[in-house]
Amino acid sequence: MPTQDQAFAHWANDELFYDHLARLLYIEAQHWRPMDLNELRTYVNNERRSHYLEGYNGEYILPNSATSTRETLLYADIITYEEGDPIWSEPSYDDPESLTFPQYPTPWRTCEALQTVGAFTRKGLDLVSSAWAEVDFSGKETSGQSSELAYKMLKSLEGENLISENATNDHVGHLRHRWQLPMYRLDFKRQEVSLEELKEQREVNFWAEVGYDGQDYY
Repeated sequence: MPTQDQAFAHWANDELFYDHLARLLYIEAQHWRPMDLNELRTYVNNERRSHYLEGYNGEYILPNSATSTRETLLYADIITYEEGDPIWSEPSYDDPESLTFPQYPTPWRTCEALQTVGAFTRKGLDLVSSAWAEVDFSGKETSGQSSELAYKMLKSLEGENLISENATNDHVGHLRHRWQLPMYRLDFKRQEVSLEELKEQREVNFWAEVGYDGQDYY
């Protein structure tokens, strides 16, 4: 298994840093609340599939939700579904972001909190690195452990008088309870799923719904 530094460096390469799906999933994952890293890995693996089944029994085969949503907002294109008939797709803005009551993304709130507590100073970065290096988040590590490390980090920053007077309980609470588990060991690359695999899964779903377990009783 690679070291923490090697796993983290995996994110620094161009393949992932400039990959739309990886970046979209990384942002979306900030809102999930898994029990441990293994559960978070399961969530990510489900969301990085190139296509998935939708509907009561998986009647519809759809492209990856994160990338298709992005492309629908940005591009006009000709697309095809399972039947193969091409249709026109144009940008859709049916759900515009509210300008009256803007919703700041969770990563933005995390960065704001980190900046306010002095984590982005030279000394602060060293303290953050030291605190989080205590645990290698690779599998069964929990949100409770993450919260405890965040607390140790905050105490270290406080001890060096790096926390700004603008810091609030909301900033501290966010970092302790809503800052996502470290994800440097998760795979965010697109996972290709074949049409045959999806059709087979749809068939399994259908027979499971009608109560047929695949065995003959005659």
